[in-house]
Amino acid sequence: MTQPHGTTPSSPPTLVRLLFDAFDEFERVAEALADLDPGGAPAAGADRLNAGGWIVSHVAKQQDHYWNAALQGLERDRWLEEQRVDFGDAPSTPDLAAAIEAFRRVRSRAIPWLRRLDASRLHEVVSRSRGLRREQRVSDLLSRSIAHLFAHAGELSAIASLAGAPDLGVPGRMTHSTRG
Repeated sequence: MTQPHGTTPSSPPTLVRLLFDAFDEFERVAEALADLDPGGAPAAGADRLNAGGWIVSHVAKQQDHYWNAALQGLERDRWLEEQRVDFGDAPSTPDLAAAIEAFRRVRSRAIPWLRRLDASRLHEVVSRSRGLRREQRVSDLLSRSIAHLFAHAGELSAIASLAGAPDLGVPGRMTHSTRG
């Protein structure tokens, strides 16, 4: 039997591996910002940017919803559920270190399930999110998550740059999705 493009019998589909790259890059850039400015606040003059803690909490909350709650039926992360970081919420400044720890918790609960995901499940329909008028599939959530993680990694990188960091080189090495 032939394997779907981008997979081997022991590897998850390319979209899953790309999500792992996005997880790595997002965490790398968040940690770099925390090393520069533990508060993760935008630099002076950049007051219209989101705070680093908001960005990390926002992304972690979405990932927790998709991979842990919706698809595995796990309880949502309590700390994240207390944060008001959904799209449209008023600006807030969650603690950046606590947000990074929450992201790590979410990631560690999601990865074992994602590693077992095979290409045959990519077209499974998952429950509809608020405001979406069409069915979502597992592949849709993967694509949305990858884009969301990389977009916000870029935002964190810009904040770090304004705080004096060198270019963080997003998207980085992409070691999961570029191996054969």
